[in-house]
Amino acid sequence: MIEQASELLAQFIQIEKEALDKFDMPHMPTLGSAYEEITKQGIDQNFAIPKSLGLKVVSGFISVGEEMLPQQIDGMLVCGEGTQYGRTKEFIYPIDQVLCVFEVKKTLNKADYIDAFDHLRVIRQKFSEHFESKFDDPNFEPEIEAARIHFSQITGKEAPKSYRQINSLSKSDGILFYSLVQEILAPLSIIHGYGGYSTESGMRNAFLDILLEKGEVTGDGLGVPSLPALVTTNGFSIVKGNGVPFIAINEDRKWTALLSLNRNAARIMLEVIWSKISLYFDVKMPWGEDSNVEVPVPLMFAVPTETEDAAGWMYHPVRLKESELRSRKDVQQWQPVKIDPVMSSVVYSMLGYGGYIHLDNICEIAVNNSVPEDELLEKIMNTLLFKQVGDHIRPISSILHMVSDSGNQDFISSSKERLDTWCDRHDISKSYINLIIVD
Repeated sequence: MIEQASELLAQFIQIEKEALDKFDMPHMPTLGSAYEEITKQGIDQNFAIPKSLGLKVVSGFISVGEEMLPQQIDGMLVCGEGTQYGRTKEFIYPIDQVLCVFEVKKTLNKADYIDAFDHLRVIRQKFSEHFESKFDDPNFEPEIEAARIHFSQITGKEAPKSYRQINSLSKSDGILFYSLVQEILAPLSIIHGYGGYSTESGMRNAFLDILLEKGEVTGDGLGVPSLPALVTTNGFSIVKGNGVPFIAINEDRKWTALLSLNRNAARIMLEVIWSKISLYFDVKMPWGEDSNVEVPVPLMFAVPTETEDAAGWMYHPVRLKESELRSRKDVQQWQPVKIDPVMSSVVYSMLGYGGYIHLDNICEIAVNNSVPEDELLEKIMNTLLFKQVGDHIRPISSILHMVSDSGNQDFISSSKERLDTWCDRHDISKSYINLIIVD
């Protein structure tokens, strides 16, 4: 069983080797170099897999009910036991036991990009059908807490407590919520390629061109759930902003469905897989200090839209020059949300009202501080830490921490572990004010 990050990559390396053996590419870089880098950086210390999870990496096929899907899988991260496929080294695993699906490409040119995209898209569509069929059982209730959090972060609204309440949402909110639920429950699809794109902009534009060309033929099968969770090549990555683990919105609250990064693709892959393991087993993974965060760049915004009869996605691509992409920092140190005295007043009012503050009280705070009410509301929601429930605003999480530095500047966070590390780095006393909500 897998217990270390290096083990996980080592097994992917073996799968990769078998997939690429038919190509004459003696000097082509592979995950072997990524493996060496992982061990050099000591990432194993931060990515230690809890024992007894029963994780394996295998190649083979996926079954959905009684159907074995024809798509052959280069590699998949699975748990438990599968069925050996004849006398081969390949295995058949039920889709509910598959955490990640791994597609290997020698050269991620446009044709291979499309091939991998279509290959993995079918698996996601089959999972969706399988998921919906489970509701024939009136007792089936999926665990959706992570999707509820992601929905509130994106929209600033309260999410349904049960997936069966999805019809209480508007069509546009419903398609977003459905997609976020699919993202936490379905197998992650990962495409790993070599060569083909030597720049981040080239990789980004190829992905956007594929979506544009497919959309001109038919928009069927191009919803957010069908997009790959991660694409990596030559150190560049395109990752979904699905909360596993990356999530982002812009200043207009448009959801950044796809982002790109330009460093350490192996670590990004591990972060995505780590998040999936955490969600699948409902375990807290040992991330280590986790004090540095990557700096992604928006690639595509996804806006859920609706008509009288249906709902769908409006995609807004972001095309940037390579010089613009290279001008950003690769990583930055994580820090809690810095808030001004007006926002501090909102948090203190929440403390006095059991974690909730009425919109009338927010209006009163805005008036007393000569701040437009809509501006204050926008500032609250853009922290991604609060949501609106009826006529009240409350934290998304059940606990919110506030701390002050020596200059009486206030900061807030829902992550105590990260806040502890940040306070230690900046020699700030961990005298937190904790806003706890008992639901």
